[in-house]
Amino acid sequence: MGIKFTADQSAAIHDRSRSVLVSAAAGSGKTRVLTERLMAYVTDENDPRDIDSFLVITYTRAAAAELRGRILSELMARSAAQPENRRLRRQANLCYRAQIGTIHSFCTQVLRENAHSLGLSPDFRVLDGDMAETIAARCCEQVLEEAYDEMDEPFRALVDTVGAGRDDSRLANMVLTLHEKMQSHPDPEKWARGQSAALFPESADAADTVWGAYLLEKGRSAAAYWADELERLIADMAMPGFEKIQKAYSPSVEDTALALRDLLRSDGGWDGFRAKLPVPFPRLGALRGSPDEAFSENVKARREACKKAMEKLAKQFAAPSAELLRAQRAMAPAMRRLLELTLRFSERFSAEKRRRGGLDFSDLEHLALKLLTDADGNPTELAGRISERYTEIMVDEYQDVNAVQDTLFRAVSRGGHNLFMVGDVKQSI
Repeated sequence: MGIKFTADQSAAIHDRSRSVLVSAAAGSGKTRVLTERLMAYVTDENDPRDIDSFLVITYTRAAAAELRGRILSELMARSAAQPENRRLRRQANLCYRAQIGTIHSFCTQVLRENAHSLGLSPDFRVLDGDMAETIAARCCEQVLEEAYDEMDEPFRALVDTVGAGRDDSRLANMVLTLHEKMQSHPDPEKWARGQSAALFPESADAADTVWGAYLLEKGRSAAAYWADELERLIADMAMPGFEKIQKAYSPSVEDTALALRDLLRSDGGWDGFRAKLPVPFPRLGALRGSPDEAFSENVKARREACKKAMEKLAKQFAAPSAELLRAQRAMAPAMRRLLELTLRFSERFSAEKRRRGGLDFSDLEHLALKLLTDADGNPTELAGRISERYTEIMVDEYQDVNAVQDTLFRAVSRGGHNLFMVGDVKQSI
């Protein structure tokens, strides 16, 4: 009320024709925009919506409580300004039962309502972090003890590679960490099987592997950035009054810029890119009495930053493709064994949690996903029925949402068309 919003903020508040993603820096009013958008729905003169018809998700319970308080304060302020408006008074009451919470509170509700479909007891308990970690550590210890008893060749290679030392704590941490990261995938087992297959590349070029393609993409991106940057400096040095700087520095910078463009033209896969490295940085000419000391220092600083970036790039491509693929194939049995151990641990951990009648946060997400999506990732009939409850699904701190959570939101949206998401990629965890 009385706040002036920018054109972009106003568009985010009022655009209802599609899903909206608001990406902005901290302190730019993203949550304020979310609150105002909710108020716009509630106070719409032609098609007002009740506040409990929205699913509002944020990252922590504390943040959810703060957001509920902010929304309630806004409703109370508007109600006080319009004491005759019975609808606003009703919305303030509805705010207490509105679904404003974490993704895990939403998943818990879905699971309790549909526990029979999964063979769950509806009074399951949600394990706190400390209890889940204790159970996980015990299960991991059991799995590793069994592996030591079996002591097959891949496991021996894994132990030698990890360098277990006096105990297996490092290997245990590796299993637990890998398990945790796998939970961000909608189908962790499928992901693990895919990684296991990728450990034995059929191609003779490292560029065709997942990691090789990634490094090449990053390398080309860095080369393109610095080529543009150096060419900008070359153009600036050609400006009138900078002749002395141009004479001293431009030849070296031009040689490096040309080498970067040549690097970008390489089309021979990993080894073709590698053959163009290292990028040359000829010695700069002597410069005495610069006509613009700040500018000439900037040229040297940017060239030095480019040099450091290219030296780092050259180290990443120090080994030829054949050597890298040989090393990967040699390591593959041990890494495949790590994946197998992690999957075995995951199965043991899940069974133990079920035996205790408890679920951790990851279970909440994956079991809800099982109810709301089919084998192909499409929304189920249940998801369709749940989606009818919501005018819109609003997600705060969207930058911290993983693939499982994003799939859940889209499953209970109406074809992905009634989602409103706000976040800041620079704050992503």
